[in-house]
Amino acid sequence: MLQGYSSVVQALLGTFFTWAMTAAGAALVFIFSSGQRRILDG
Repeated sequence: MLQGYSSVVQALLGTFFTWAMTAAGAALVFIFSSGQRRILDG
């Protein structure tokens, strides 16, 4: 799938994917802490 790309482009894509997943996780924390803290606390 990514074999046609150079190693530099693959590294940049991996970095962007990791950053995007981190940002999505942080966004979920802000969304759920706004009014549904009981769900996260169990």
